[in-house]
Amino acid sequence: MSAQEEGDSIYFETDTINILRLPSDEDWDFFDVDEVLRLSLAFDVKTLVRQKRKDAYQDAVLTLYIDSQVVERNIRIKARGERRLSLCTFPPIKFNFKKVDSSDVYVGDETTLKLVTHCKSGGNYRQWVLKEFLIYKLYNVLTDFSFKVRLTEIEYIDTGKKGKQKKKYGFLIEHLRDLAIRNDAYFLGKLNQSQKRVDKEMLALMGVFQFMVGNTDWSTAGPHNVKYIRLKDSARLAPVTIPYDFDYSGMVDADYAVPRDGLNLEDVTERYYSVWCLPRPIMEEVITLFREKRPELYDVIGSFTLLEKWQQTKMIRYLDSFYQILDSEEATENKIIKACLDK
Repeated sequence: MSAQEEGDSIYFETDTINILRLPSDEDWDFFDVDEVLRLSLAFDVKTLVRQKRKDAYQDAVLTLYIDSQVVERNIRIKARGERRLSLCTFPPIKFNFKKVDSSDVYVGDETTLKLVTHCKSGGNYRQWVLKEFLIYKLYNVLTDFSFKVRLTEIEYIDTGKKGKQKKKYGFLIEHLRDLAIRNDAYFLGKLNQSQKRVDKEMLALMGVFQFMVGNTDWSTAGPHNVKYIRLKDSARLAPVTIPYDFDYSGMVDADYAVPRDGLNLEDVTERYYSVWCLPRPIMEEVITLFREKRPELYDVIGSFTLLEKWQQTKMIRYLDSFYQILDSEEATENKIIKACLDK
């Protein structure tokens, strides 16, 4: 195990999920289950909100309820995000775990966990976080080069208000390091890559997927809402793109979401294919994959019972409109294949 100095503290690289492992579980299956994870998080809410722009950690107690067992960890948390940091009265959260619960040693950023929260109170925000969770699950159907997520029912305990409690849905996102390990790859730091320098097959898949869910809020340059891994396979060394953050997509259709500047789109529900032109055989293979996976994609939405019925129907109809394009060779050609950016 390696360690690195950061200020006066030592940060260890380790497997976050192993820190949460139950003593009786040999086959730890954290993300590959559909059961909603119950947990509680005790902390001073006012401090989190007041310091959300300061990149400052505060103490918290995380409790997970798994079957008949309880896992309690002293952790640190801080607000995270970009747009949601400004938008949300209750921002997304990053968990940082103590390596040994009785010590003051914490793991480094390589092994933190991200929690997507409800953002604000109200029914719409509850629905939007559930819809974004489903978009991650849709991408899981298409490729293993995707972030796994775990839906959570969280009891927030405000220690600054005598333990005032509220329950909300959210979801945990797999760390990029763990995604890379399970795909026999290296996780890469922040890269500023043009689309022409990344893995063509995965760029095509990601591009059609972003078109399917109506998301323009991404870029390989910067990057913005894209992470990278590099496969250990020497025949495939170009960085592989891993998309995340889908709350600005047309499939979620949040009231606060707007299209990316410069695209002349009036609404996020309008689709725009924003990928450089790629070889036709790659595009045809990707289109075929979407056609083959059609029943599984519909099942992800149709089998999810926590959405309000009208929101579920809205997601399905949005998916319908994508497959209406794929059902027509002419529409597929004009709206996707020939709509590429460097023609």
